[in-house]
Amino acid sequence: MAIRVVAVATLVLLLVYHVLRLAASGCSGSRCDSYIALSVLLPVLVWIGALVSGVSATVSARSDRGAWPLVLLLCTAASVIGPIAALVLLRDSPDAFVVSSTVLLVLAPAGALFYSSSVSRASK
Repeated sequence: MAIRVVAVATLVLLLVYHVLRLAASGCSGSRCDSYIALSVLLPVLVWIGALVSGVSATVSARSDRGAWPLVLLLCTAASVIGPIAALVLLRDSPDAFVVSSTVLLVLAPAGALFYSSSVSRASK
């Protein structure tokens, strides 16, 4: 249950970031200053949420005999390391960076949600 809560919270924060980014794109002048702190804080929170949800699911799956532990480990690694690598590679293309980082950050919480739903179905 905790895995799902963290994963869903991470995805919601990512959605809030994109809504805020859309709102900030139409903003001009000094009233846009309020977006600056959130535009820095939200991606960091999403990154931490991806790390926590991925690690939680991976630790929970470590005793499974299937492919889940490896899949979750790879998803977590892609979600944690991928955006940092994308920042280095796409530093001159901010739009491409946002899109690629979003895709990479979704991997860990989505994998955690799929894993937790498969475990709950298997236990019924």
